[in-house]
Amino acid sequence: MTALVKLYPTAYRQEFGDEIAGAYREATRGAALPTRVREAVDVAGHALRMRLGLGSATRAGRLLAALAPFAAVTVGATALSWARLMGRATVTAVVTADVGPAFALPVAAQLVTLLGAFLALAGRWAVGSRLALVGAAAAVALTWAGGGALFTVPLLLLALVMVLCPPDLRPVPRIRTRAGVVAVMAWTAVVTSALVALPLPAPLGGLSFAVPVAAGLLLAGRPAFARLRTAPSVLLAGLPLLFFGAAPGGLDVIWLAGLLVLLPVTAAVVGVRGRRHRPAGRTAGG
Repeated sequence: MTALVKLYPTAYRQEFGDEIAGAYREATRGAALPTRVREAVDVAGHALRMRLGLGSATRAGRLLAALAPFAAVTVGATALSWARLMGRATVTAVVTADVGPAFALPVAAQLVTLLGAFLALAGRWAVGSRLALVGAAAAVALTWAGGGALFTVPLLLLALVMVLCPPDLRPVPRIRTRAGVVAVMAWTAVVTSALVALPLPAPLGGLSFAVPVAAGLLLAGRPAFARLRTAPSVLLAGLPLLFFGAAPGGLDVIWLAGLLVLLPVTAAVVGVRGRRHRPAGRTAGG
């Protein structure tokens, strides 16, 4: 536990170190290994947020909380898109006995990332964000040698945004019933599978990326949009979607052009409204 406490900034450790150590011992007394590991990860995450100034009381922490649900949406939609592309390549390789199932492990990594993003948006933010981070990190490791880091590293950074979101500002899911979450998941699976089985011509091919994005935004709901109170927060939330939409398996040019126009216009409108309604001295942006 001493090593964990040392992760905190010196001043914070001197003031609260004994309290943190006591809380950790109380939480892990007689606990199994998975519980001890989970508590240690929580402490390490809190220490990292304190060192980076990403607590809920800081402007950076509030901005991170505002971006977190949109990061989860982007991570999930991108992971599903890449899993679909690499899964198709794996099937082709097996059938033709060409190079074997070379993409099997990257597909598994993307599916783990997708599951993590879904769990986070469905209300299990802590476990979901960590699972997404593990899957994204595995994807980076598996694709680094092949030059895939151009896209997998930014995805890993978005998963890190999810993990570093201050716990007391974690997104609250709009759909809180199990039936509602299952309905969204089933709708996404059916529509996405149909698009895979019956590919549409351009520009409708972009629906294979747009459908999971829409599902993720539905799970995030109005509370996520309500936190975007400044133009920079809107741009930071939307730019990753543009970046990964331009990646293989993403959106067609016409979709990207529309988003490229819509995003700055929306940011400008939110910025103007924010300046009109924001109380004097308030720092918004998440």
